Amino acid sequence: MSSTLNSPVLIVCALPQERTAIEALATGIEEVSLPGLALGALLRGNIDGTPVALLNCGVGKVAAAVATSAAMAIEPRCVISVGSAGALTHGFKVGDVVVAGEVLQHDFAAAEAGGFRLFGYGAETPSAGDPHIRTSTALIDSAIAAALTAAHARNISLSRGVIATGDCFVNDAATRDAIAARTGADLVEMEGAAIAYTAARWAVPWLVIRSVSDAGDSAAAVSFWEYLELASANAAAVVRAILPVLPDR
Repeated sequence: MSSTLNSPVLIVCALPQERTAIEALATGIEEVSLPGLALGALLRGNIDGTPVALLNCGVGKVAAAVATSAAMAIEPRCVISVGSAGALTHGFKVGDVVVAGEVLQHDFAAAEAGGFRLFGYGAETPSAGDPHIRTSTALIDSAIAAALTAAHARNISLSRGVIATGDCFVNDAATRDAIAARTGADLVEMEGAAIAYTAARWAVPWLVIRSVSDAGDSAAAVSFWEYLELASANAAAVVRAILPVLPDR
């Protein structure tokens, strides 16, 4: 793969609304056609002089992994998974942004009488591996530092955290609390760990950035749609601030 600064940053969003917030920051947008991707799924352009590729991957881990794998043909120098998420704890409010240095799948597990026992990576069998996928400490440190000014300008609470991914929309407080207990994560969503895993397999640096759209409770289905635009705009603002400090692979 290429390692020049002319290689694009691949920004991956599950929903069209999430990508629209990123598109609003970009210039020179054009569609790119690649095998395995739907027409219009991948756009290329620039944000403040940084070449970017904007991927609408679809919802869920399988869709995210397949689309991100296909998009690796453009040889990105970094992959950013960006969008909305539900809060797993009461310490977050709608619009807050978390930049994750660690992600994991909350449903990649053995379902046992006592609950879920998480599977992981890096071992001969997944049951013996570490469930966390981690990005580099230097990357997460530089990303947080770069994003602080933009976050303050928008009155966004920005933090480093852990994000859990699974193939379900969390719309129940008991389910939310169970995920929080078994993962220790801050937010929950449906694509980030799959995108991070794909990037890691290609040896491409990655970040997962999410803004809170709901509390993962019985009101989540309403709150999600009500606050999706705000969450998408806040996450996009943080991405824009981070782009200039991303490494050349």
